[in-house]
Amino acid sequence: MFRRVRVPASLAVALVFLVALSAFVARTQAQTPPPAAPSRTLNDRFAAGANSGDKKSPMVVEADRVVYDDKAHTVTAEGDAQIYYQGKVLEADRVTYFRESGRVLAEGAVKLTEPDGGLTHADRMELTGDFKQGFVDTVRADTKEKTHLSATRSEKRDENTTVFEKGTYTACPSCAEHPERPPLWRLRAEKIIHKNAEQMLYYEHAWFELYGVPIAYIPFLSTADPSVTRQSGFLAPRLTYRSTTGFGAGVPYFWAIAPNMDVTLTPMYMTRQGLFGEVEFRHRLENGYYQIMASGIHQRQDEAFASEPWGSGDRTNRGAVESLGAIWLSPMWKFGWDIARVSDKWFLNDYGLPSGNLTGSALSGNFFRETSSTVYLTGQGERGYFDLRGFSFQGMANSDLQPQLAAVWPILDYNKTIDIKPEQTLGIGGQLEIDGNLTSSSAGLASYQQIGAVTLDRQYGLYNVCRNPVTGKPDYNQGSCLMNGIGGDYTTATLQLSWQRKLIDPIGDVWTPFVFARANGNFLNYKTTGEAIYFGTDNGIAVTDIIPNAAQGAFLSTNNQFNGYVTPGVGVDWRYPLLAKTAIGNLVIEPIAQVIARPNGQNANTLVNMDAQSLVFDDTNLFEWNKYSGYDRFETGVRANYGAQFTLDMDKNGYASAMFGQSQQLAGINSYATPDMANIGLSSGLDTRASDYISRVSYSPNSNYTLVVKSRFDENTWAMRRLDAAATAHYGPVSFGAQFANYEQQPLIGYVYRREGLQFNTRYDVLEHYYVSGNVNFDLGRHYYNAFLAQPAPVFAVASFVAGVGYADDCTKLTLNYINALSDNYGYPATYTRNQTVLLTLDLRTLGSIKAPFALSPSQIQDGVRYN
Repeated sequence: MFRRVRVPASLAVALVFLVALSAFVARTQAQTPPPAAPSRTLNDRFAAGANSGDKKSPMVVEADRVVYDDKAHTVTAEGDAQIYYQGKVLEADRVTYFRESGRVLAEGAVKLTEPDGGLTHADRMELTGDFKQGFVDTVRADTKEKTHLSATRSEKRDENTTVFEKGTYTACPSCAEHPERPPLWRLRAEKIIHKNAEQMLYYEHAWFELYGVPIAYIPFLSTADPSVTRQSGFLAPRLTYRSTTGFGAGVPYFWAIAPNMDVTLTPMYMTRQGLFGEVEFRHRLENGYYQIMASGIHQRQDEAFASEPWGSGDRTNRGAVESLGAIWLSPMWKFGWDIARVSDKWFLNDYGLPSGNLTGSALSGNFFRETSSTVYLTGQGERGYFDLRGFSFQGMANSDLQPQLAAVWPILDYNKTIDIKPEQTLGIGGQLEIDGNLTSSSAGLASYQQIGAVTLDRQYGLYNVCRNPVTGKPDYNQGSCLMNGIGGDYTTATLQLSWQRKLIDPIGDVWTPFVFARANGNFLNYKTTGEAIYFGTDNGIAVTDIIPNAAQGAFLSTNNQFNGYVTPGVGVDWRYPLLAKTAIGNLVIEPIAQVIARPNGQNANTLVNMDAQSLVFDDTNLFEWNKYSGYDRFETGVRANYGAQFTLDMDKNGYASAMFGQSQQLAGINSYATPDMANIGLSSGLDTRASDYISRVSYSPNSNYTLVVKSRFDENTWAMRRLDAAATAHYGPVSFGAQFANYEQQPLIGYVYRREGLQFNTRYDVLEHYYVSGNVNFDLGRHYYNAFLAQPAPVFAVASFVAGVGYADDCTKLTLNYINALSDNYGYPATYTRNQTVLLTLDLRTLGSIKAPFALSPSQIQDGVRYN
């Protein structure tokens, strides 16, 4: 027979502290069994509840037996003792409370489990005195964040301070097969002090170890508690090297000002240029966020950089400011901004700084790079949107001439789709769509480009000019020169109303009739004065190159007046999907035909084109009502689009699709054969009555393999005009990707030679956590420029390549990459150079990451130009 006894309150308090040593609280009551320890298999486990003064916090103790010893003044729970309290569990082979001394002792496989899953293991836990001090022998703690801390002995000095003697800390799990082996990395210290109130860990006399081998001594180190997502303190150091700046090293400091506000300060000393500073401020609001980033330096050696316009010259104070943010005014409306300004176009590249709104890729040198600043207001409804924004650009490439980069404000886009119910519209039904745009732009200088071979100014060899190839004098006539941008002001507004309805006849034909009306008005005020003049030499003779605003009159006959037109249109789209079940799968064949009738449009010499200069004719826009990419140009006349698409679903054997089609001008003026100031439409494949043929083929046997080929063929000779192909493959530990592009020459829009490129990328997982990777880009068209190059290029000219090795697991990521890329630092195309960089990245989970770029290309000054 068993009897029930209440555990003394002092024992309950002792257990409370025992659990608190590892953030575990418990209170208990127990029962004294007979002398012979019963077996749990006989369903005689002891369970009792006690509240120790808190009736809302019941606690349960389970053990093979609980012994109450009046002579020794002890209460002992032994035999797989388990104590449950507030979702926490304390387990041990034996728990003893010494009533006279107030000492509590837990022995044998002690384990504390937190409600969040955190674990603390120990061989022995002991509490003494007034229960505010205690010791744990051979402790190991595993947190819910999957971090691990162990020590030979720990002491809880007070409620907020715990000291771990000869402790180790790591975020790496132990090897399941060989738990005796050290983890990949860990911090081993004479003392690890946990300040609970500060949520910080302090390490004294620490060593950083890899696979148990010490590699770095750190006298003192502090890190945030692993459970803390943000905590003030020093972050991982930053390292860098460039020949122009020297070796650089800095340690960022993160200051958590408030739960929703912080700032990061990064002072970095560079051996050649002095103290470089960065600051980043972030603030999260109830309805949004914003952040401000600034960087700058007072240079010590300005002469390390090339003179203008190839470099920053004698600038001493250099820097950049960026800010971005978003404010949600309501669930549907948002106001935001993304702004950047730099002291000079070379600053970010010279100091290797990333920018959130910098366009371009580090792998491609600094081709086509610019900072783009925008402020916007957007609204998003169920069937419509509103977008109001402005843009400002700052060129980053040496060939950028800042006055030619337009400021665009405002850009207003509005779109709304309205369903029309047939029963309320005499059976008409369908959908009504409203689409509107207002755009205004302003630039100080017109932008031109020679038709045929690109010509550059003879003073610097950087800026596009138009020059007569025979006389060598400026030639800005429309037949020999293109105008890509207006010097002056241009505002245009477009409103289009359209209606369409899909109908299916009894035999399955899908008919979509549609009507639309498009109204456009614009005001042009281009500058007739102002120019850029460059003085150079040609075979020892002084020459002058000029970029004049006055030449715009050769392209645009009207100025300082409004122009506009209204284009109504009507059309029908027909499709007839056919389903066939074959031996290899389900085949869907869908012939498509479309006819659109519109009147003729604008006069050629009034065609301003600022936003529709990226025309590419392919499968994505074959059946568009207007194939231009913007609002400044619109199709005219009567046009038919026809083709077919095929899909084959082979179930377990994959999926294939194809499309083939053509467009034809049936009547009226072909807008694509009507040149504007940039000749957009010419050489597009749409500028003949019957267009080129376009096709697309894709095949994927399973999720591991894909192939997509898109092409355009001459309508008469079937010669390849354009080809884009991409393939990906994943087989076991190997992944592979390839892309190939081949575009014919288009001299009428400035491309004299064919453009060809080939890219390969691959990754091979050598072992479970180790891999090698590579990426290479071939410029197959570079050799066409050999007449202009100082060194002839091979057919397979390498534009860029990256080779790297890496390691990745749950706690560590380590990569080492070598990057070699062409850069247009000093003009096009004769003075291309190569930038070579080694980038080391180490990411230690919970400790931070270190990125160390080291530029291998030395820089030197020669004749005013820096060569890498």
